[in-house]
Parts: sequence; C-alpha cells; structure tokens
Amino acid sequence: MISVATKENTKELFNLESSVFSKDDFGLSVGSFYYHIKRNHLFVYKQDNKIVGYILWLKRKNNYRLYSLCIKKEFQGQGIATKLLEYSFKILETKSFTLEVKTINKSAIKLYEKNNFKIKKVLKNYYPNNIDGYLMYRSSNGI
Repeated sequence: MISVATKENTKELFNLESSVFSKDDFGLSVGSFYYHIKRNHLFVYKQDNKIVGYILWLKRKNNYRLYSLCIKKEFQGQGIATKLLEYSFKILETKSFTLEVKTINKSAIKLYEKNNFKIKKVLKNYYPNNIDGYLMYRSSNGI
C-alpha cells in the first residue's frame, strides 16, 4: 500500500535509510525526513503495516526532481520501486521529472530506463571519489 508519509513515519524512514544506504555520503537524517515530510512529496510503501520503501520528490520550477528512492534490501527486486514511480507519475502534476544517478549504479539506471527516463547528460565527478553521474529526464507522456 502506498500513502503519503507523516511525521509519525520519521524514525522508521530514518532506520530504513540507514540500513540501505549505510555507506552513502548523502544519507538523510531524522531532521531531514521531518523537513521533507512537511515540505516535499514523500510517499511510503507499506507491507504488513511496516515501511519497506519510500520515494522522495522535490518540487522545482518546471519539474519534480527525484531526490531519493529506497527499498528495504530483502524487498528489492519485487517491483516496489516501479510501483512507487508509477504512483508518483499519477499523483504529481507536472510535465517532467529529473534525477541524478551514479553511472556505476546499473540496477538503478535499468529501473529508470524501464520507466521511460532517458540519459540527458553525463555529470563529471558529480559524486565523491570522482564518480560520474547521469542526469536523467522523463516527460509526463513518457517520452
């Protein structure tokens, strides 16, 4: 089941984030989740009343930017990320979506391409340790 995150979800979201992105340089804090729940679009996917995934979108002037997509490790590969993306495309009223992803994150790139994101450009040394990123783009009609 997908729903809008509430402030009561803050600690559970932080624990999920910490378990999945434990080695990430950009992990979200409890305070960050609280801020994003109040100010941005944060959707959660629950199974057996527990959050097993979330997607966080930031509203920009002409689009929404995917800031974070996180699925609990034991639930990865079950289509939850796709369900969160599809839900977002229906709910968010915009003509375009963007995201950045590490060029070495092949599984994420495959997921985004499957959901009609296209690589717009390479972002040289965008991530720590001189790792390049891709800027990806999707229009509202999937083209």
